[in-house]
Amino acid sequence: MERKDFLNKLTGGLALTCVACMMEACSKDNEGSDNNPGTALLTLNLNSQLLAVGDYISENGVVIARLASGNAVSSFAAFSNVCPHQGQQVVYQKSSSNFFCSTHSSSFSQDGARTGGPATTGLARKTVAITGSTLTVR
Repeated sequence: MERKDFLNKLTGGLALTCVACMMEACSKDNEGSDNNPGTALLTLNLNSQLLAVGDYISENGVVIARLASGNAVSSFAAFSNVCPHQGQQVVYQKSSSNFFCSTHSSSFSQDGARTGGPATTGLARKTVAITGSTLTVR
């Protein structure tokens, strides 16, 4: 066998292996990823979490706040916890009923709209669903 033929056979097999590996990696479920909006980013038990109006949780890239009593979807606001200005973490401020980035003082209303600071856009909204006492953010 000539060297050229040997290298062609060798690299052809490697190429198929690499393609198979890439296809497998691309098919994996990216749970909690913004690239896969069908998966849960955050799941909460409303019997033990976010019990009072003004309570909030910020984790897994999400900030969610209870805005009203009752376990209706409209009682909660959920957004990306990443400030669109420079990517710092946003928290909920119960005293002013808004979302706030302390790094450069960007602020956002309960509907995620920008209300002040250097950020030029609002927060990215997340979807809230409630089944029984389980709240899921996607």
